[in-house]
Amino acid sequence: MWRRYGDAAYTLVTLAIFGFETLALGALSLSFLLGKWAGVTSTPIEGVLLATVVSAASALAMVGLYLLSYQFVSKLRDRRHAGQLDTWTERWIGLALADDSAESIAGSPRSRRLPRAAVHAVLSLLEAVKGEEGDRLKAVLARHGVDRWLLRHVASGHLTARLDAIESLGKARLPQSLDSLLVLLEHPKPVVRRMAVRAAAGTVAIMPPEPGPDGPGGKFIQALKTADLKAGVVQESLLLLETKAGAVLRDLLADPDLPDSLLWVVLETVGRLGLADMAEDISRYAKHEDPELRAATFRALHRLGTVPDHLQRTLLAALNDEVDFVRIQAAHAAAFLPAEVALPALEPRLGDDSWWARRAAAASLARLGDDGVSTVKRAAQTHPDQAAREMAVQILLEANLLDPATARLAKGVA
Repeated sequence: MWRRYGDAAYTLVTLAIFGFETLALGALSLSFLLGKWAGVTSTPIEGVLLATVVSAASALAMVGLYLLSYQFVSKLRDRRHAGQLDTWTERWIGLALADDSAESIAGSPRSRRLPRAAVHAVLSLLEAVKGEEGDRLKAVLARHGVDRWLLRHVASGHLTARLDAIESLGKARLPQSLDSLLVLLEHPKPVVRRMAVRAAAGTVAIMPPEPGPDGPGGKFIQALKTADLKAGVVQESLLLLETKAGAVLRDLLADPDLPDSLLWVVLETVGRLGLADMAEDISRYAKHEDPELRAATFRALHRLGTVPDHLQRTLLAALNDEVDFVRIQAAHAAAFLPAEVALPALEPRLGDDSWWARRAAAASLARLGDDGVSTVKRAAQTHPDQAAREMAVQILLEANLLDPATARLAKGVA
């Protein structure tokens, strides 16, 4: 509603401004012309001025006419395209719900090329439709040659066409496109690699699992290990694997030659996905020589909400790690240790040199039941370090265990 009336207002304002300026310059040009005929504009400077005004008026009129015409034509095209999308979407939904199998659709005679609106509509549906319904829609794409057309454009030298094709294949999730997408992970342009790995991950997510390096997961892992991708891009692609993520992450962790940069992403992704059954798989990195990987392991265990029994001693030792961000993540993970084990280890961390370590220790103590809350309250009142007292008060306030007025008094704030 707003867009419709906003476009109308823009059109009226543009018409008013350009129309007024064009008329004003036109009137000025006419007066100069009349003056020339009467012999008023007889000097060269006045002739140059006349030519300048006439040129400006003509250019302004052309620009105004172009802007208004472009907006008018664009709105008509958008409305027509939206109508075609709605029509084709209804057709595709009917086909997806039909009784015909994907094999019978793909085996039928090849039809004419689909219009662009039809392709956009079916690709949008394929982002949400899966299973047998999605297979019927993919069979339609194969029958009309859309899959081959997209694969040709993926290999095209034109960057825009290639990116559009990669985006479309990411929506379509066609199994036959996986190899072509993985090849693009070696492309020199980062934007192509980023879009290709996302599309490949979405494609692997819908393919049936096959063990071994020649299966979809194995091919994806091999391409991922050799590709020059940023950590955030790799993590996003692993998240797009959906139900296949667990198997791929296990295979990655089982690789003894996995680069540390990729291992860090795997640990982060395990925590992000909440794969609690992989807590044992990642626990062996809690003693890694790289502090980033130690911290990532404890952060993942904190997100999983579990600490394996055999890792308790390692976690307690990490609370005194020389690297502050390792202590921080260990303090967060300690919230899932038995209270009788965690309490004596976390209480000294309330006076840690790192503000974030103090906060993590206090937050974990507050989650360890009544004994932990009592420890935080005692620290808020009697801890010799003022910073520790203030942090304990803040944690109690955030946990609704202390009202704001009392918290201000405890911090000495009027």
